[in-house]
Amino acid sequence: MKGTGGRLVGLAVFGALAVACNLDKGPVAPRAAIRADQVAAAVASAVCDVDGATWAGDPDAAVLHDLAPSGVMRVAFNYGNRNNATRTPITGQLTGPGIDMTCQLAQGTHAQFVAVPYPGVPPLLAGLARGDWDAAFAFDEILAPPGITAAIPHIGVENTYLVRRDAPFQMVADVDAPGVRISVAQGNSPDVYLSRTLKSATLVRAPTTPQAMELLRTGQVDAYAGGRSGTTLFIACCFPTGRLLPDNFLIANLAIVAPDTAKAHSGEGLQYIDEFVDWAKTSGLVQMAIDRAGLTGNLIPPPPPPERRIAFLQHHVARLVENGVLNRGQGNALAVKLQGAVEKLAVGETEPAMNKLGAFINQVEAFRAAGILSETQSGSLLEIARDVVTRVSI
Repeated sequence: MKGTGGRLVGLAVFGALAVACNLDKGPVAPRAAIRADQVAAAVASAVCDVDGATWAGDPDAAVLHDLAPSGVMRVAFNYGNRNNATRTPITGQLTGPGIDMTCQLAQGTHAQFVAVPYPGVPPLLAGLARGDWDAAFAFDEILAPPGITAAIPHIGVENTYLVRRDAPFQMVADVDAPGVRISVAQGNSPDVYLSRTLKSATLVRAPTTPQAMELLRTGQVDAYAGGRSGTTLFIACCFPTGRLLPDNFLIANLAIVAPDTAKAHSGEGLQYIDEFVDWAKTSGLVQMAIDRAGLTGNLIPPPPPPERRIAFLQHHVARLVENGVLNRGQGNALAVKLQGAVEKLAVGETEPAMNKLGAFINQVEAFRAAGILSETQSGSLLEIARDVVTRVSI
């Protein structure tokens, strides 16, 4: 199934913000943070053209308040990291895993979204301080700066060193030596991680990933630290005398993050994103996005514990009741089965827990057959529930 039929859904502006995307009506101007002249100055697009399963999140008012407080979802992208997004230099068009995932998230939320592009981490964090975005594709939770909260990770990125072909380094450990200079993009996961762990080598920070790689190409440093995918492309296009070391110094598990504004947020928005990410990994959306972007050196992080995944389903059922899709009796028929599964897991009774979850699956299928839940609504619940049963039963 094609998510949006290849419709134009976003226009990126060089600079702070971009044009909003309404997946039902096409590009529209958002109601906050973007001026009319910025919209008119838009020079490129982000196109939603992802095939595959479609998610239905059934957001309630609390979710929309958290994720789109201004009326649109303002989603930031560090396009200096190909694992988040890439911007075509000539047209400015944004593509990549973050774009593909946001298109599906926005479609399932029935919301407009705004692509907010940044060339690197420092300007993205400046945008956070200004309140320019509501969510971002940017960080490993363990390495994230203060002021943000991360969802569950959706993509693991192998990070290693790029060195000159004649360099003496054979393994990652060889690089951490006195007098060795390592270039890195300021504020990204390799920078944060190596700042904490290097004992002898010196980091040389550049504002963006391309600038950091250029420092190695021009002989100003001895190694560049970054993800395998981007460095592989750099070797192919611009640095034929370079080579990647065979091992990694870091697997960075990147996640969608939200501003840490607990006083203003209910927490429902981040819980909603958690469920979406779990669905996106389970349904194959994340792997499809990785393949479409031509990334290498990536993996899909494992799902959360089954108790947490069942909690995602409990929140989803509550939203279906809140929105009037299910009446209270129908919602309770699903909720008691999920709660029963949680209680059985808590006392180590795995098989009875999965029987309860199996009963939930049967009930969802019955609601779908009766026309109470749509194919997409039921599929969004069943994708996670079935995967939990499969994994726990192995």
